[in-house]
Amino acid sequence: MIYTLLQHQWKSFWRSASAGRNVAMQILMGFMILYLAALAIFAGFSVDKILSEASPGKDVIAVFLGLILYYYAFDIIVRFILQDLPTLVVQPYLTQNIKRGKLVQFLNIRSLFSIFTLLPFFLFLPFITTIISAKYGQEVSLALVICIFSFTFFNHFLVMFIKRKTILNQWWLIGFFVAILLVAAADYFQIFSLRNWSAALFTSVTNIPAICVIFIVFAIAAWYNNSKFLRKNFYLENLEKSSGEKRSTDYTFLRRFGVYGDLMAVDLKLILRNKRPRMLALLAVIFLFYGYFFFKPENIANNNFGFLLFGAIFITGLFMINYGQFLFAWQSGHFDGLMASNMNIKTYIKGKLFLLTSFCSISFLLSLLYGFLSWKLIPILCAAWLFNIGIHAVLTCFIGTRNYKGLDLTKGGAFNYQGTGAAQWLYSFVILIVGAAIYLPFALLINSWSGIAAIGILGLISFLMQDWWLDKITMQFQKHKYKMLEGFREK
Repeated sequence: MIYTLLQHQWKSFWRSASAGRNVAMQILMGFMILYLAALAIFAGFSVDKILSEASPGKDVIAVFLGLILYYYAFDIIVRFILQDLPTLVVQPYLTQNIKRGKLVQFLNIRSLFSIFTLLPFFLFLPFITTIISAKYGQEVSLALVICIFSFTFFNHFLVMFIKRKTILNQWWLIGFFVAILLVAAADYFQIFSLRNWSAALFTSVTNIPAICVIFIVFAIAAWYNNSKFLRKNFYLENLEKSSGEKRSTDYTFLRRFGVYGDLMAVDLKLILRNKRPRMLALLAVIFLFYGYFFFKPENIANNNFGFLLFGAIFITGLFMINYGQFLFAWQSGHFDGLMASNMNIKTYIKGKLFLLTSFCSISFLLSLLYGFLSWKLIPILCAAWLFNIGIHAVLTCFIGTRNYKGLDLTKGGAFNYQGTGAAQWLYSFVILIVGAAIYLPFALLINSWSGIAAIGILGLISFLMQDWWLDKITMQFQKHKYKMLEGFREK
């Protein structure tokens, strides 16, 4: 039965109306996967040289064993963002006389066809079967291969389970990233060390190879847990009927904001229930860690305020950049209905501004933790936040009225350029040019702190003029509305 279902997937690919385009995309993706696989294999055979140069004087095997958990921690994040759930492929079979257990097995096997499943073998096996095998023997080498195999499958089914839980309950999404942030922060501030844990764990395997059985048990447990969840939740469309007053939101904490809270809740549901916007929102969370790249001690000590300000604008405004470049296009599927409804356009646009400023403010509050690195970062982050909510958000809405390309929300975000046009490329340059145009004259003529102050003050003034800006944006929206309607209808 499993083989028959896999055959059906193969036939549906070739018999689809868009087979030609799909083949072209698959060929392109195939070349990219082969390229990545070749790089991974090359890196796998070069691990000993890379580690010996990176950690001179240290035992290469000890360094290698200490990095394995780091790889799998990063693997969980990447899988969560990029790996798709193949749940929809079983919908046609749910009404057939096929045992649910068979469909669960098919989904589990189908989901394994991924480059993420192969990468660790390309990276780790050459080193294990050559360097480690030469020192510890084939028994230890085989035990470590089993550990890598088991850990890969454990990660795979764990991520599948978490992603499915986040679809049913958004608190799982928040909890997942809070856990990631806490682990990363604890490792960074040396509360505990993943390197030491990894070294201790896999060194014990080299001493007692039979420990690899524990890894197998964890992999089987992850598979069983995912399978059990699938059996219970195959009919996700059977939602409970709502009663009482019909609202656009179930987020009770947003009701205090009235109609703007309802509009924001609609966008929140759109983000959390669709692949591409959800991925962009997750990237905004992950890229908060890029502060460690911008806010290096040497940049702070040398007062490289321009670079620090750019980093602050980037990490506090990344959601605005990612989501805002398609601000109205996200709702292209039901844009006709929105425009035909009894809704004030200015209220609709203000709801978008409310969403952008809210997410920017959350990013700003989280980024204030970088103030522990240096007090200088706090006023820079404040200025960047004011620039984003006062100037960046307004520019985002203006440019959003000139995007006439619709989006398919069911498609993933990786290598997806649908809806990207001249307006999106212009958007990136405009934000950089406006920020530089404000900061540089003051920084060059007076000093860097005056440039920081100018960014913050002008951002605050623009934010206080928000109602005036809304009138201008509404006029632009009305002017371009029919072009947007026409463009969004095209598939």
